[in-house]
Amino acid sequence: MILKTISLVFLLTLVQGSKYNCNPDNVVEYFKRSTYDFAVRILDRVGQQTDFDFVFSPLSTWLQLMTLAEGATGDTLKEIREVTGVHPLECFRRKFKEILNTMEYELRPVMNRSSVIAIDKLLGVKDSFVKKVKTANTDKIVLLNFHDQKEISSQINKIGNPFDANDFELTDFLMTSTAYLKSYWCKPFNPVYTMTEMFYSEENVPIGQVRLMHQEEYFNLTELPSITAKVLELPLNSNNRLSMLVFIPTNITVMDLFYQLKYLSLSTIFNRYEAEGTKLVKVKLPRFKITTELLNLAELVNDMDVNRIFYPEVAEFGGISDYPMYVSLMSQIADIEVTETGVQASDIAESLIREPANSITFSADRPFAYIIVDRPTETILFGGIYGNPSIY
Repeated sequence: MILKTISLVFLLTLVQGSKYNCNPDNVVEYFKRSTYDFAVRILDRVGQQTDFDFVFSPLSTWLQLMTLAEGATGDTLKEIREVTGVHPLECFRRKFKEILNTMEYELRPVMNRSSVIAIDKLLGVKDSFVKKVKTANTDKIVLLNFHDQKEISSQINKIGNPFDANDFELTDFLMTSTAYLKSYWCKPFNPVYTMTEMFYSEENVPIGQVRLMHQEEYFNLTELPSITAKVLELPLNSNNRLSMLVFIPTNITVMDLFYQLKYLSLSTIFNRYEAEGTKLVKVKLPRFKITTELLNLAELVNDMDVNRIFYPEVAEFGGISDYPMYVSLMSQIADIEVTETGVQASDIAESLIREPANSITFSADRPFAYIIVDRPTETILFGGIYGNPSIY
């Protein structure tokens, strides 16, 4: 499996105490809830804006807003904090960054994430903001003269991100983040058993064909009565940190699933897995590849009540520069590829599909939702829906 995401944020200039104790347990629980709540809310909005198939990285957008919070003030900062859950206490935010840095370090063999902030150096960016971003170790700041095309052209390749020279026109602040995840299943599918089969709508009507991968193994599988969905965990080969959770609704539409997930937590799902134990499951999962380009991400974030950052009259970014600033555009391009082993060929242990009487069938031959999660931090790295069948 391979996933990658590209996100862009452009900011233009206009020429004119807590009830929580900052101890490790509180910080971890606050971090889990903050990132989870934001992830399921924005995944729900992305799902409502797409035609069934999509992949999206909520963590990338959360980190973008977290960086903006370092330079925001007043009501603008308040809105960002309320939506992202970024804690007002500095010790919480510092430990948030420690959690993220530890996660990225331990996932370095399978995931590479980088973020670059390019700012017009004529704006007088405050040293305090630069220091905060560098201390967080989540972004690299590059100061350029946005009005010097020669300098921009010479620096684009050095930045190492998908900037285009046209991106710098009428712009003074660009932020781009890329994340790349490449990991193999802990229990690979054998391509010998991959077959072309029918894919059904949620009304059980045949709507096309897919290449269904098959395997029978012991997995975590449970049913969530509160959202009427079955959820299967497929571990990835990443030191037991990463898993894909696949959700098949039983009494709601797949488009409603992320909305319903706000009433749960990943801890609830993992606790059910532990209580029930692994089960022998006959898994059927399509091979698929999805690419999603969201040019209206600003609208979706706006819908989540982060409003002021998009309006020059009220945006407050005094922590970045004394020049008035506002967010003009947010976009993200992401893609996911799911195959029997990943994107590279590797040896597969030979196994036969057994037919014991006590096996359970989990057949993703109808629309389903999925998330890629970091288990220790319960962070949703990627999420999406598959519902338009195709041969891949």
